[in-house]
Amino acid sequence: MPEFQLTHVALVGARISAFNAYGFHARNELAMRRVTPNMAGLSLLDLPERPLAELFRAQLPLWVHNILADVDFPQRETLLMPLRRFEGEMRDNRADEVVSAVLSAGFRDQTLNPMDLPDDLPAQQRCVMVMRVGRWQEAYSRLEHDLSSLLTACAPEIENWLDSTQEPSHAIAN
Repeated sequence: MPEFQLTHVALVGARISAFNAYGFHARNELAMRRVTPNMAGLSLLDLPERPLAELFRAQLPLWVHNILADVDFPQRETLLMPLRRFEGEMRDNRADEVVSAVLSAGFRDQTLNPMDLPDDLPAQQRCVMVMRVGRWQEAYSRLEHDLSSLLTACAPEIENWLDSTQEPSHAIAN
């Protein structure tokens, strides 16, 4: 996963709260583990395309982590393409205030979503984030669209992957 370190930091570390319900509170706790979303008895195959894509977008941090962590994830090589592009965006724009803030928060396992800023964010930092969010928004929106489309296209394989474990998370065998 070193090839995708910035992507994992930005999309998992800075969104670590998405993993709290599964008992994870830091990125390092996720090493060699996959985290299967709680589907509440819902089958991916029962959902129409649009709601399915919306579900994948809503759970994006979990899917990104699983794609990166599990070499047996369905269609992994295809799914890595948009993640490679996002990784390049993170590398190229590390000095951007918003990208830098997200990466910094992610390294510290602190949730920071520039598209949904917390109410307790200081006014000066909020202003900077709002004024400079464009680069992040463009990269994230493209990733979110591309990844949710690809995940939707391979839903039957993902359903089988989900069925391969009965627990919400478990260690990945090497």
